[in-house]
Amino acid sequence: MLDAGVSRAVTLVCAGPGWGKSTLVAAWAEDRAATGRVGWLALNSRHNDPRVFWSDVVEALRQAGAVPCGSPLDRLDLRTGDQAGALRSGLDALDVPVVLVLDDFHEVDDVRVIGGLSMLLHDPPSSLRLVLVSRSEPSLPLHRFRAAGDLTEIRARHLAFRASEAAELPVVRHQGLPAEQLAELLDRSDGWVVGLQMLAGQTHGEVRAITDYLFREVVSALPAKTRTFLLHTSITETVCGPLADALTGETHSRRILEGLENANAFVARDPARPGWFRYHPLLREALHHQLALDRPGAEAELHLIAAQWYAREQSIMDSLRHAAAARAWHLLGRLCVDHVIVTVLSGERARLIDVLRQVPVERYADTPELALCAAAVRYDSGDRTGAAGMLALVRSPAGLSVATGLTLQLMDAGLRFWRPGNMPRLVGAATDTLKELSALRLDQLPSLLHYRAIALDEKGSGLLWLDEPDHADRYLWAAATAARSVGVTLIEISALAHLALLVFLQGSLREAAGFVVAALELARRHGFESSAQAGLANLTLALIELEYDRVAEAQEALRRGQHAGGEEPSAVMAVVTALVRAYLLLSSGEPAAARSQLQQAREEAPPTLVAPLLDRWLSLAESETDLALGSPREIIARYRPAPPRGTLTQAEQVCTARAHLAVSNHQEAEVLLARVREGTNHVAAVTAWIATAFAADAEGHGNRSIDALSRAVQAAEREGIRRPFRRFDARRMNALLDRRRWLDEQDLPTVGVLAEETSEPAPSEVLSERERDVLRYLPTVLTAGEIAGHLSISINTVKAHMRSIYRKLGAARRREAVVRARQIGLI
Repeated sequence: MLDAGVSRAVTLVCAGPGWGKSTLVAAWAEDRAATGRVGWLALNSRHNDPRVFWSDVVEALRQAGAVPCGSPLDRLDLRTGDQAGALRSGLDALDVPVVLVLDDFHEVDDVRVIGGLSMLLHDPPSSLRLVLVSRSEPSLPLHRFRAAGDLTEIRARHLAFRASEAAELPVVRHQGLPAEQLAELLDRSDGWVVGLQMLAGQTHGEVRAITDYLFREVVSALPAKTRTFLLHTSITETVCGPLADALTGETHSRRILEGLENANAFVARDPARPGWFRYHPLLREALHHQLALDRPGAEAELHLIAAQWYAREQSIMDSLRHAAAARAWHLLGRLCVDHVIVTVLSGERARLIDVLRQVPVERYADTPELALCAAAVRYDSGDRTGAAGMLALVRSPAGLSVATGLTLQLMDAGLRFWRPGNMPRLVGAATDTLKELSALRLDQLPSLLHYRAIALDEKGSGLLWLDEPDHADRYLWAAATAARSVGVTLIEISALAHLALLVFLQGSLREAAGFVVAALELARRHGFESSAQAGLANLTLALIELEYDRVAEAQEALRRGQHAGGEEPSAVMAVVTALVRAYLLLSSGEPAAARSQLQQAREEAPPTLVAPLLDRWLSLAESETDLALGSPREIIARYRPAPPRGTLTQAEQVCTARAHLAVSNHQEAEVLLARVREGTNHVAAVTAWIATAFAADAEGHGNRSIDALSRAVQAAEREGIRRPFRRFDARRMNALLDRRRWLDEQDLPTVGVLAEETSEPAPSEVLSERERDVLRYLPTVLTAGEIAGHLSISINTVKAHMRSIYRKLGAARRREAVVRARQIGLI
């Protein structure tokens, strides 16, 4: 920057003490002297005499070799008259440009010297390049050069050491500091070289040395009133004029802050917030130390003032931090519940919980608001029982504020109704809350819109589990929109996850996948990947992956889903997890194990669980298990009476139709299949067309069979559906597909497994790299567990890869897969 700078009239190197200004310029000047003329004048208080200043300027130029014999500068008399004008005349006569460095320019404040230099710069000689090195902003007309682009400025931010530079400091090399520790020192010192050097070999004495340095070089030079101003305003990380006014009693704090910035007193503007300033971290430490010595107890008073000021400005998180520092627990509890306790459902959750953890345990019972804060902390840490205990403290006091009462209602609904699965009570509580909220205004309840989003989600999710999908859809959409508008991220994730499950159960895989992706991306961005809400999204993703016949991917989604939400899942999540496990077992050809999983889910469900959709879903899964086990009459008996909500769903109808086909009740089956084939449930429709194809084939109606199978393939292709083709007898399926290929000149649409089953697989494409690794072990006598040990992966992963290999190679067992792989050159 200096090389580029001296192509302009003026270069300003301006920063506080210890930033390495003079060292930098001196090193540059030494290198520059080999190719050009550089004059150096180190200024001090003597140079406030114009005669001394100008005489030393000429002497500096002479020492640099810029004043040849016979030059007007050589015989210049600067004792009287217009020294600047005389110097300009002499400089104008020079043939070669000269750089003049005025070091420690902040030492000069004489108006005559400043005035003379300003006149020189009004029309600067073309041969002069001026470099000003100063701790503070010079009182020179530099704005003209800045506007004309003829000024180079090097500030503290340019002088701050980067990691690579800091690593080369002798003290850092001597200490052998690891990269992480060096990064911490750089952050704490802001790259200030003197502070960095002192911190590098950190001992108590050296930390004290930093304080001494800053007070001697920066603070002590300031007026007493300004020193007090710094002490009082140092308790906050950033400060603006009005906040500083509140902390100091001043009325023109903005002017003081700007003056400190111009003086490079380790005060800088916050680039992210116009009008705000920040103190250097080490200066704040030094000021804190001095404040504790000068005024014990003042820091808490100042934090309280800051908390109250931020509360008036509606900057509640900042207010809470200062209230905690002031140990003003009642204020903290009231502010939290009135304004931001809903932040535990947003990406700011960690910041809020960190503040609330500072409340002493013995103060939790002081007020209902503090008890609610404690409940939030305990719930966040997974202590549901402790959270419930804190809520119990809140129920007893009379005369709760509106915000406190509503916070209690919503938290209570989650713990008392959602977790045990009492969906009628959950919907009832959410309905009451929404009614109460409709009568309030934002000025009465600042978190009104946040509470509304939560209540909408509670009602929508409750209605879904009560098997009222149409009403649930409306409330969940409203919840997702409301949550997004106010930044309640966890509620948006919850609404999207429930919408995903809703449309999945209605057979719309692509739409469900869209909701899942949106929910999981929000969870990833905001740190909610281990939440129960993200868990539901992952379990739904596992079900979608199964319908796509991607078993390994489904198992991975199940793994993520069942580990989300803590060690004690809610009643609903426990059953959904069991359902996903059962469907995975069915897909791997283990219907007996699937039946056991479903039976266990029913037995372990708590008596508080009232969720008709879950009961109906369990019955459907049991019916699919019965089909796989060859017990169709169990299904017919199960669905012979009208279900609780009247009509069978499309998935239930197609499952019942398949049961009728299994016992040769073709007429009853056709009635049911006809309803489903043109229905809105895509998965059920594909299954119904396949069942129709099989029934027609069994009755000898070849053309109708092929037509039905073609309709199944077309419907499946639109949604990427694969699993229904796996639910039917493989030999008959392959025979029908072969006949369709023979009759139809077009290639079979790419529906994944269908294409794989009806054509020779290409050796380079059929298996993934990991599947080929597993395949190489299949000709051996190693068990799946032993293969897992050799490949350093889990046995479940090996089994999933083996099932995928069998499917892709069209094999029913290990030996057959090996034979097939050898035939096509894979092994």
